[in-house]
Amino acid sequence: MESIPVEKVMTKNVITINPESSALDAAELMKENNIGSVVVVDKENHPIGILTTTDLMKRVTAENLRASDVKISDIMSKGIKTTAPDEELNEVSRRMSREGIKRLPVVKDGKLVGLITYRDILRISPEVIDILKEKMNEKEGPNYEGLLSDVCEVCGNYSEELVMVDGKWVCENCRDDV
Repeated sequence: MESIPVEKVMTKNVITINPESSALDAAELMKENNIGSVVVVDKENHPIGILTTTDLMKRVTAENLRASDVKISDIMSKGIKTTAPDEELNEVSRRMSREGIKRLPVVKDGKLVGLITYRDILRISPEVIDILKEKMNEKEGPNYEGLLSDVCEVCGNYSEELVMVDGKWVCENCRDDV
């Protein structure tokens, strides 16, 4: 199966904010756009941090600070990890799972070009599973076992070791139940 590059799935119109803006500005931006994070960029559109609703809750609300007085640069997560638009989606998905990352800025030539989230990946998962099922039907033998990282079709949990059993991709815990 042909690999899928991140750029085919990523969100291209990323909501960004500058580090001198206030936490209140960020909260309003997230509310207006119904999103859970904003990427913090410098004047050249280089990502320098990320701010999530959890950051706002822990670093502003829980500290009883006034959101309009708090600069984003003081509360954002710094040293963010990024990915490239041509990186393979399965590799990015594995890395996100392994490192507990929910979203990754996509960077080309040092500039922000997109954002990939677990939601983006899960959105295409059913399509990928359908393609794999079609490929499996082309193979001889009913029990072709190829490993896949995705969501188990029985319990719905994510697994990095799904196996095809009776036409369904299942995790180790559900193999005997099928």
